[in-house]
Amino acid sequence: MTLRRLGWAALLAVLAVVVAEALVRAFAPQVLQHDVPELWVRDAALGWRHRPDVDLIANTGERDVEICIDALGDRVDCHKPARTDCAKRILWLGDFEALSIPFQDTVWAKLEADTGACTYAAGVGSYYMGQYVGMARERLRDPAAPHYDLVMLAVYVGNDFTPDPELIPPAQDVQWRPYRLFPASLSQQGIWDWFYPYNAWLESHSQAYVAGRAAIRRALDPGDVGVYGVPDPLLRSRVTPALFDGTAKGIALVAQEAHAHGARFLVVMHPFRSQVLDPKGEKLVHALPKLAGDIDMDQPSREIFRRLATYPEIDRAIDLLPVLRAHASPDLWEPVDAHLSAAAYQLWFETVRQPVRELLAEGPPDR
Repeated sequence: MTLRRLGWAALLAVLAVVVAEALVRAFAPQVLQHDVPELWVRDAALGWRHRPDVDLIANTGERDVEICIDALGDRVDCHKPARTDCAKRILWLGDFEALSIPFQDTVWAKLEADTGACTYAAGVGSYYMGQYVGMARERLRDPAAPHYDLVMLAVYVGNDFTPDPELIPPAQDVQWRPYRLFPASLSQQGIWDWFYPYNAWLESHSQAYVAGRAAIRRALDPGDVGVYGVPDPLLRSRVTPALFDGTAKGIALVAQEAHAHGARFLVVMHPFRSQVLDPKGEKLVHALPKLAGDIDMDQPSREIFRRLATYPEIDRAIDLLPVLRAHASPDLWEPVDAHLSAAAYQLWFETVRQPVRELLAEGPPDR
C-alpha cells in the first residue's frame, strides 16, 4: 500500500510538472538561458581568462548572442575581419563582457566607429580590481604587444571596491561545477556549488522553472537589489577608509601602467542599479527597515573621486551616476540578465565620446 501511494504521488508530481511546463510555454513563454563555460579557461596568473579563438552562442536569459574571441583573448566582431589600419589603439579593461549585447551595440564598438581607432575589448566577466591591475601589467608590458594610445578602465560600484587592489583569486572555472549526488560540504559555498549544475540544466531546459524562479526572486527582493544584496560602498556601517583608499590605488596602478606604456588613461565608474532608480534609498529602507540611516547612495562617488583627484596619472575620471540618473529607467538594465542594456551602452558612449576624442588627440603623456 505504501509503495502504491508513493508511486501515485510520483506520477502526480510528474504530471504536475508536465502541465506547468505546457502552460508556461503556451501562455507565458520564457527565454531559456545557455551557459558558456567554454568561453573561459583557468589561469594561474589571473584566476581565469578568455579562451582564445572562440566562436559560440551565449544566452544570459535575454537572447542568443554570438560571442567571438580572438587570439589575444579580446571580444571582437564575429562578422568583420581584423583591422590592419590602426592609426590609434584603445585598450579596454573591466568585467564588462556584455554577453547579452550584440557586439555592434557595445560602447567599444561605437567608439571604434566614431573615432576610427582600433579597440581591444579585453574585459573579462567577474574580474575584480586585482585582475584589472594584473591584466594591465600583462598587456602593457608585453614587448610584442602593439602600442596603445589610450587605456580605458570600467569600475563597478557593485563589486569592484576593495582594500587590497592587487589581490588575485586562485585559478578556477567559470560557469562550470561537477554534478554531485550530495554537497561536498554543508557550507553556503558547498551548497551553492552542488546546486549550480542542476540550476544551469533547469534554466536551459524548463520554462516553468525559469518563470517560477523569477517570481520567487521578485517576491524575496522587494528592495530590488538582486541576489547579491546591497554593496558595502553604499552602507556607512560597512565602509572603511581602506576600502576607498584601496580602490583608488588600484585605479591609479592601472593608470601608472598606462603612462609607463605611453598611453593616456580614462576611468569610468558605473553605479549600482539602486543608486539610479532609488537615489534616496527610499525603496531600500521600506523593504529593509534596518538600513534606515545607514544608506548613502552618493558615498562611493564622493569618496572615490576625491581620492582620484590626488593621482596625476589619471587623465580623466568619469562618473556615470548623474548621467544614468538623468535618464533613469529600468530599461537601462536587461530584465533577466540584470546587466546594462543597449540603451545604457548608448548613454555610456555619448558620455565618453568627447573625452576619448580629446585624449587620443593629446598624444602620449610626459614620462
